[in-house]
Amino acid sequence: MPRAKAKSSQTILADSPSGRPPARAGDGRQADPSSIGGRVQALRSEHRYSIRKLAEAAGVSASLISDVERGKVEPSISTLKRLADALGTTLTYFFTEPGDGNGRVVRASERVALGEGRPGSSEARAAMETKGVRFELASPPAAEKIEAIYGRYDVGASLGDEPVTHEGEEWGMVLRGRLKVWVGDEIYFLDPGDSIGFPSTIPHRLENVADEPTEYIWIDTPKSF
Repeated sequence: MPRAKAKSSQTILADSPSGRPPARAGDGRQADPSSIGGRVQALRSEHRYSIRKLAEAAGVSASLISDVERGKVEPSISTLKRLADALGTTLTYFFTEPGDGNGRVVRASERVALGEGRPGSSEARAAMETKGVRFELASPPAAEKIEAIYGRYDVGASLGDEPVTHEGEEWGMVLRGRLKVWVGDEIYFLDPGDSIGFPSTIPHRLENVADEPTEYIWIDTPKSF
């Protein structure tokens, strides 16, 4: 098959499948995330590398990386391999279909407050907020056996004086503040970095005893919510 003549010594990228040219990396828009340049730019941003730093790590010029990200040129396989090595990935990363991470990642800004969008949940959520407690789902919704909860208790907040029991096991770690945990007849005080685990069949309850909001991660298996 005859080849079309290149306009220069470097191959010019075609328009994106949408019919629009890919977004430029330096003109205030994000590059097309499905293009090679867009993926280079996205992974570089995730690593918090400047173009110059990536160029030094990959042994290529900064101008080449800029042109790749802006969709002006298509890098050779050898150049792409250098970029892949510098970014800690493989060549296939730049050619596979973009996905959603298989639902594995839950960004902090995307956590769903427990109670939202569930039948009869508005009352439960209102009750928690009245008590100064907020729960957000931190594990992927598709997780079948475990449930990770980000919890936030305002000063003096708890879920009440009555302990709870249910099937399964649980584990928690305090991120900020101080948490008082009753497990059966025993009492524990957890500071940031402290963790605790116990069978959920033992009566238990939590209370914030810090003079600031207490935040923690709590994991239940099986799911409780």
